[in-house]
Amino acid sequence: MTLQKSLILMIPSNLSLSLERAAREIPRGAIGESLNCYYDAMESDDEDIAYELLQRAVALDPGNADAWLELMSFMPKLTTEQHLEVLENIVKRAAERLGGKMFQDGAGHFWGIHETRPYMRARAAYANALYQAGRLTESCAEVDAMLQLNPNDNQGLRYRQISVALALGQLDKVRTLLEQNETEIRYNTVFAWAKVLERYLSGAMEEAIAQIKVAQQQNSHSLAYLLGHRKIPKNQPDRYSPGSKEEAICFAEDLQTAWNAHLAAKMWLKSQKELSKSV
Repeated sequence: MTLQKSLILMIPSNLSLSLERAAREIPRGAIGESLNCYYDAMESDDEDIAYELLQRAVALDPGNADAWLELMSFMPKLTTEQHLEVLENIVKRAAERLGGKMFQDGAGHFWGIHETRPYMRARAAYANALYQAGRLTESCAEVDAMLQLNPNDNQGLRYRQISVALALGQLDKVRTLLEQNETEIRYNTVFAWAKVLERYLSGAMEEAIAQIKVAQQQNSHSLAYLLGHRKIPKNQPDRYSPGSKEEAICFAEDLQTAWNAHLAAKMWLKSQKELSKSV
């Protein structure tokens, strides 16, 4: 069967049925073999071979969340609701695989336990899908729960968290996040511009204006993306350094989410004379 034909079988109902098997006891040998298939698929340059390996991985272990996430890239175009349904199922089965005791004992250092990482990756994908669907309140709740499990935030969820909190007008939460991540204001463009917006929304205009200079010094590239004067590239950089154009691109969508929810603030930002030479 060709790859294109076999993709027809990859519909949400079939995925859900396969995922239902994930809660059953899987032999340890099958789990190990499933992981090997997944790793081989990630290293393969052949799309058909990678797809077959991923199919084998989930057949051996329907609870292999990483394999399911990769398989989703091979699916025919799904509706938003279908996409969310599949991801929600993957997260649910990954949680069942870990068991309730893991959540109790591992809370606070979850990412440090290797077995939890497929679950955390799946849940991050689900939170992002909710975000892309415009369901910001639900996405924020997912991120909040993940950061309760793993406050060290190895996945970099705090940048999306503060952007969405700003978009939703949750200023008390934003202030708490700024206090908890004070050093980020000097070293990360999201937090630098989040501080500007928080000060503006709080009515502290002089402080907001002063923070613009801080944000511009931290990253001189972000403002053009924030205001929509530059188009966000479709392909995101693989890495970035603080203050770089790559950083500005990586976080442009988050900045736009926060500021586009407050158009008066955005118009005020455009009007600042200090920006005339940089935009």
